[in-house]
Amino acid sequence: MEDNNLLNTCKSIAKFLEKKNIDDYEVYASSSVENDIEVFKGKIDSLSLSDSKGIGIRVFKNRAIGYSYTSILDDSNIFNCIESAIENTKITSREKLNALPEKKEFLYSKKSIDDDFLVGKNYFKFKPEDKTNATKKLEKLTIQKDKRIKGINNVMYQDNITEIALLNSNGFLDSYRASTCFMYVSAIAKQKKDTSTGDYFGFGRDLGQINLDNIASNAAERSVSLLGGKKIRSKKMNLILDPLVAAQLLGVMANALTAESVQKGKSIFKGRLGEKIFTANIDIYDNGILKNGMATAPFDGEGVYKGKTAVVKDGVLKTFLHNIYTARKDNTKSTGNGDRASYRSTPSVGISNFYINPGVKSAESIIKEAGNGFLVVDIIGLHSGVNPISGDISVGAKGILIKNGDISEPVKEVTIATNFLDLCKNIKKVADDLKFIPSSGYIGSPSMLVEDIMVAGT
Repeated sequence: MEDNNLLNTCKSIAKFLEKKNIDDYEVYASSSVENDIEVFKGKIDSLSLSDSKGIGIRVFKNRAIGYSYTSILDDSNIFNCIESAIENTKITSREKLNALPEKKEFLYSKKSIDDDFLVGKNYFKFKPEDKTNATKKLEKLTIQKDKRIKGINNVMYQDNITEIALLNSNGFLDSYRASTCFMYVSAIAKQKKDTSTGDYFGFGRDLGQINLDNIASNAAERSVSLLGGKKIRSKKMNLILDPLVAAQLLGVMANALTAESVQKGKSIFKGRLGEKIFTANIDIYDNGILKNGMATAPFDGEGVYKGKTAVVKDGVLKTFLHNIYTARKDNTKSTGNGDRASYRSTPSVGISNFYINPGVKSAESIIKEAGNGFLVVDIIGLHSGVNPISGDISVGAKGILIKNGDISEPVKEVTIATNFLDLCKNIKKVADDLKFIPSSGYIGSPSMLVEDIMVAGT
């Protein structure tokens, strides 16, 4: 990976493409190496090392696009890949919007991103035994945090280093590398006949950036805090959404704020540009160049430069997220959100570092402001319980009652029922405890105070 020649591969393929009877072309190349480790009761349960490398070729002819990819990078397979892409232009639809990105369509100019930030400085120093030992240690630490922790559901380690290179016939040629490291543990707590689970995670650019004790402490606390939880009577309540719960809900919102979803009629936010969708003056950003952002990169999946996009400013919906195609369709510029899962796929629209800007008050202070309410620490059935078109929400929830501004007894088996637009308008305060979760990009939120939401129990 340190001596990767993906750019040279792209240049070599471009020489073949130049001789073809096509209008334009693009070569997207990627290479990645991934480690996955799972531990159970102090022993390695699974251990895998996988690598992938391949190229995807898009060709443009008479406003039709042909695409093909291969993971075998010898001349014969590359020739076949080129011919397949050209052949595919004969069967795909022609649209005037089908063309390579041009710089005049970029919302942002190129920003300098330090390669040392994108790749952990110690990434290559950690050996397989260091990673397995850390995973075993996380399991042990979590059990030791509280005598009520009786077991571990799952403990895992994952890291990845990826290189991306992109070349097109409009003159774009660039590449970057990025590493990620992720650890996760789910703890089982028991007290008498009651059982509860809680999980937590940590991530960074290399293993040295992950705090095992912090992950273990939070997983244990989240697990034992719900022991003895009971149902409550149905009523409207003030909610405090903890950062991880709020970020999960924000993830659903993020997908509905892509221009692709809006243009396909799959978003509740269709037709709401310029509307104040939050009563509070909330700011939401998609920042592809965020310092310390785990989805930070210099350019997106089609060679458009990334930047910091204010999606919501002072509660007002300012823009949707665009790639080149959706931007052309809306007669605007690309926000640098052309997303590619791998060399096997063409650009769609996705998020980078998508987050709610934190407030100035602590989580403890907005809990005090909630008075009598419900601190939500876990939600269940999110993807099946939220309709992105109607905005209706019905999800299971666990958490802790708040009485007179103080944490009280745990609650289980309740349902939160509302609508996304109502939820947005009822957010009154956001705290200063911004946390990110990895989810189709990186999504971040602080704790939130949301007033008058229906909680269904008994």
